Amino acid sequence: MRPQWRRILIQALWGCIVIGSAVAGQTIASGNIDELIRSLSGKTDAASLNMLSRAHYAMEQWDNAIKNGEKAVDLSASNAEYHWWLGRAYGEKAASANPLSAASLAGKTRNQFEQAVKLDPSNVQARSDLAEYYTEAPSIMGGGLDKAREQASLMAKYDMAASHWIAFKIAEKQKQYDAAEQELQSAIQLAKDPAQYWMNLASFYRKRSRLEDMQKAIAQAIAQPGKSAEVYYNAASVLLQAGRDFPSALQYSKKYLDSGAMVEDAPAFRAHYLQGQIYEKLGDKSAAASEYKASIALASGFAPASKALGRVQ
Repeated sequence: MRPQWRRILIQALWGCIVIGSAVAGQTIASGNIDELIRSLSGKTDAASLNMLSRAHYAMEQWDNAIKNGEKAVDLSASNAEYHWWLGRAYGEKAASANPLSAASLAGKTRNQFEQAVKLDPSNVQARSDLAEYYTEAPSIMGGGLDKAREQASLMAKYDMAASHWIAFKIAEKQKQYDAAEQELQSAIQLAKDPAQYWMNLASFYRKRSRLEDMQKAIAQAIAQPGKSAEVYYNAASVLLQAGRDFPSALQYSKKYLDSGAMVEDAPAFRAHYLQGQIYEKLGDKSAAASEYKASIALASGFAPASKALGRVQ
């Protein structure tokens, strides 16, 4: 579960062939990042550059993600999705940059999200990210809770559950934890896909050290009919972060990998890496090494897996 930014699949042009958004996203979700980058090498159209940006983003290679994302935006300035993806890359880079660079990158993040929403007001993911930026950033960087509340109000036109999600982030920021919990409960009641909001509630409980409630929320997410397979990945991730019930975490990570329904924000190579971390916690270094190798085989540039493999060998 990537904590800062949401997910979306867009339509992409690969060479001279237009492929649907599900196919484009699945190319990254399957984890064949090395193959994807080789296939796109030398392409200069905006959609291919956007796909390259997303491939590097998946591997946490923020500089390359930004470089290719900027080129895509320059070539297709009216494409809201390209602005949104570039904003995501700027945001992740800012999180690991020194304070001076972070301030500049934060402004670029905001600008890209604002442009994405301006170009496509119905883009729920971009609007959610913009609201989250307003919630977290200080006023000197263009943040502000009033701005976030405005986004929550505007979001209600497109997605009431997401509107409550924004309200949750605002209440959490103000340390109004009872109100924050209620906002997530409201989102669950209104959501077309309540499983994702049950997992958001589980993450909230983890941060509040309410671990029994966390596990109950995870169980509710798993029990939802028609849920995305990503719920299993997120459940495994939350349990790992909580340092709790590693056998169940392993079970969930295996179900995700076996599902064949990976998503772009939780591609196969990251799922193998997650499973390796769980095996480490269970004391099985051999199995952990196998998972890290599987991750690297799909995305050789994913540094966390390489570092982890060196640790267990």
